[in-house]
Amino acid sequence: MASLALHLADLFRPWVDLYSGSSTVETIVVFLHLGGLVAAGGLAWTLDRAVLRSARGPHPSRAELARELGLAHGAVLVGLAVVFVSGVALVAADLKTFLVSWIFWVKMGLVVLLLGNGWLLKRAGERVALEPDADPAFHHLKGAAMRSVGLWTLTVLAVTRNAELNTLIGQR
Repeated sequence: MASLALHLADLFRPWVDLYSGSSTVETIVVFLHLGGLVAAGGLAWTLDRAVLRSARGPHPSRAELARELGLAHGAVLVGLAVVFVSGVALVAADLKTFLVSWIFWVKMGLVVLLLGNGWLLKRAGERVALEPDADPAFHHLKGAAMRSVGLWTLTVLAVTRNAELNTLIGQR
């Protein structure tokens, strides 16, 4: 792994020089990473909350809720795409640090779980849209929303912990 990191570090040397030599570039990349996380995660949390609230009593129609989920799913994916691209830029700025960091790999695992759960949430929302009164379909949607809240929370925690690595990089 260390030799791969060294080889890739040489490949990304122009980016490393630009990133480490410009506080403006560093600020923009970190802003995009955190901004994408806040936008995608905030929207996802809002939608998850709506699903969980609707399971407890008076609620907007499940069909309307499923429609809103379908409309917002694309915006969450755009936010995650911004997080992904900016994350690649951050990692490329210091491969030797990130590729051997267990915190980084935990965060990557959480992102994979978020994407998988997002797919399940989307499918469950589509089932609820087709059969709004079917309790099993809504039960799957509620479960995906609960997992989503937990995964977003853990991902933000991992990003916060990973920020310590970014601080260490900046102090070199």
